[in-house]
Amino acid sequence: MRLELHPKNPEVRLMKKVLDAFAAGEVVIYPTDSGYSMGCDALSKKGVHKLYHLKRAMKKYLMAIMVRDFGALSEFAKVETSSFRYMKSVVPGPYTFILPATVRSRKLLDVNRPEVGVRMPNSPFTNTLFQLSPEAVILTTAAKIKEEDHFIDPADIEETYGNLVDLIVDMGPLPITPTTVISLAGDAPEILREGAGAIPGGGTRTITPGPQFRSPGR
Repeated sequence: MRLELHPKNPEVRLMKKVLDAFAAGEVVIYPTDSGYSMGCDALSKKGVHKLYHLKRAMKKYLMAIMVRDFGALSEFAKVETSSFRYMKSVVPGPYTFILPATVRSRKLLDVNRPEVGVRMPNSPFTNTLFQLSPEAVILTTAAKIKEEDHFIDPADIEETYGNLVDLIVDMGPLPITPTTVISLAGDAPEILREGAGAIPGGGTRTITPGPQFRSPGR
């Protein structure tokens, strides 16, 4: 199902349908500040495992917890004062931060990794979603299930993924602008991938293209 929303001011009545889909454990494709993403309610075991299943063909993929603000993070990630200050200077925006995961986070996401990715995006869709549901926690990843998939038009997304996901939110074509990925799990910020977000002052660069959050999976 493809649901068309206004590209700048998403209709509340339609956004409530999106929230209902997340609440039902469905996998949704939606626009963010880095292009189209796919995700589910991070608290839904049904949704989480369906999302993992969809991404199974990819050897490496990046997933993150998408939240409104720092208040929603405490159950999922450990945020030291220095990390908070570093992140606060650039969020919301096109960044993925790697932080130490809590035990609850690892259980909910069914992973053994000691880190978790965190997103606080800035886009008309995500801003409206969190206005309507401030406590929402979405497990998010790029809207692709094969390395060669690079879709910017919802019509093309529907043609390819329409029978695989439960809902596609159409807010018009969007360019793919991958997030900047920064690890704050060590002693100093480490740039894992340079993307749409400007690099804050400092930070050690590495050649790592991005972490693999699940091993069987923006």
